[in-house]
Amino acid sequence: MGSSMIAAGAITEGSMITNLVVILVSAAIVAVVMQRMRLAAIPAYLIAGAVVGPRALGLVPSPEGLGAISHLAIILLLFGIGLELHLTVLKHRLARMIIAGLASCLLSIAVGWPIAIWFGLAPPAALAVAMALALSSTALVMRIIADRRELRRMSGRLALSILVMQDMIVLAMLAVLPALAAWAGSDVNPTADPNVPLAGDSGTLPFVVKAIWRIVAVAVLIIFGRVVLPRALREAFKGRSLEVMTLTGVATALLAAFVAQTIGFSLEMGAFLAGFMLAGTPFRHQLSGQIGPLRDIFIAVFFTTLGMKLDPSIVVQWWWVILAGGALMIVLKAALISGVCWALGATAGISIAVGLSLAQAGEFSLIVLGTAHNNGIINDATMATVIAIVVISLILTPALVEFGGRLARMASKIGTAPWVKSSILRDPSHTPPLPADQTKHVIIAGYGPIGCLIAEELERANINYTIVELNPATVQEQSRQGRKVIFGDVGNLEVLESAGIGSAHALVLTIPDEEAVLRTCAVARRRTPDVFIAARTRVVSKRAGLIEVGADSVTVDENSAALDMLNAVMAGIDAEKNKEPSETYPNADLYTVSE
Repeated sequence: MGSSMIAAGAITEGSMITNLVVILVSAAIVAVVMQRMRLAAIPAYLIAGAVVGPRALGLVPSPEGLGAISHLAIILLLFGIGLELHLTVLKHRLARMIIAGLASCLLSIAVGWPIAIWFGLAPPAALAVAMALALSSTALVMRIIADRRELRRMSGRLALSILVMQDMIVLAMLAVLPALAAWAGSDVNPTADPNVPLAGDSGTLPFVVKAIWRIVAVAVLIIFGRVVLPRALREAFKGRSLEVMTLTGVATALLAAFVAQTIGFSLEMGAFLAGFMLAGTPFRHQLSGQIGPLRDIFIAVFFTTLGMKLDPSIVVQWWWVILAGGALMIVLKAALISGVCWALGATAGISIAVGLSLAQAGEFSLIVLGTAHNNGIINDATMATVIAIVVISLILTPALVEFGGRLARMASKIGTAPWVKSSILRDPSHTPPLPADQTKHVIIAGYGPIGCLIAEELERANINYTIVELNPATVQEQSRQGRKVIFGDVGNLEVLESAGIGSAHALVLTIPDEEAVLRTCAVARRRTPDVFIAARTRVVSKRAGLIEVGADSVTVDENSAALDMLNAVMAGIDAEKNKEPSETYPNADLYTVSE
């Protein structure tokens, strides 16, 4: 008995590893091909999943075992998104952003319901499909916006707020599905997805008590995050180990996700709250950069697994329904979301960009569809057809975002709605003029004695600068003194982005770690080819390598010391020749030798 269980476990584990290898290899191959064609990577993952999945080549016969990795991908993604949102980013705009998310989602459902009935679905099934297609893809859209460096622009923030509201509305949708099953006359007992705690929730406590409990629990979670987590991260970094900080950050995200699920919210919402709570700490830039590579791998697995849900035979059989339904969904969602944003005070350009970026269906659409299918609300054919619409809309999303950006630029002269007197849902149209030298921006990596002297000289020259430092005490002290300082490893692209490498005129690397300087030179030169890079190294042998990877100027400590000593010696010799002995030495008469 025991040996058979061990053998079964070994087989299951081996199958999961095999599936994971196939997924990663196929995703990498297709992504490289798509990259050569100048196309985005995420559609490549979806295509790779459709090809190797159980409905095509069958190289991965049962992708369900990778569901935990898919959930972890979304958790890390939303944790990273939360890290980008400081409270100052959302103040004065939060109310309108929440209204935009609620109104656009409810309007999409209201318009999509009769259209789904017109396509031949029964009213309960049509409502379930309309709810599913009203949702957009948080994972894909935020990844694209982050790659385009638009998360801090109003279009990115507005898109994020709508996506967060949609993710919260998912909970209400799942709670409604059992009632839709009863309306549809289904004899299937409603089943709850273990990853969605509110699906079919039928506890004995009154609703009001549950609501109060959840509010109190969230408040305690937020207080814990604001008070305890920063201290925990400072403690984690006392040993100067970035790995320990990364581990602490990921553990925080998972713990918050677990707590959120326990109190009745989704895992993803808990991870977002954890990141949001850490957004006000100096560690956010480093954490965001550290979890990036791990998140990217999990995202590749997630979207490849998602692509396996696409059935090519269904696409061939119902291609006209898929094309018509997908086109109608994209047009209607883009128009409705753009209209709501414009009505609430966003400019036409921002509204169009947000509408087209959120016109697709999303990963939560599949959760709603799966639960509706399990509850007997929709049949197999409807399920497969709508999944095809979801996957194809995800493949088209990068092109829609690009097209939305072009239309937004064309509509830049169109302002807000006529009934909006003053709008806060817009990017600043202008900034106060700066002195000529203040338009220059320098990044100083390392705030030791050398970095401190350079900063003082830049201040005297009235040149703007940002400090990047790995010592939390230094970061705290310089921040208290009003200097712009960022905690993190300057060799991390996310940290460099936060410091403003995209617009920097110069990068000064004063840190004594030669390998870190070498890595940073290469990363900075790839990101901003025209930035001037001044690097420091201790030995002459490292100079050529730094120049090869992109440094414009390399200061060698050995050479600098030799030159300083030589200058001092030459100055002393000149003084010896040009001055009288009494001027050179206080007691010159005691040492003077007469000729």
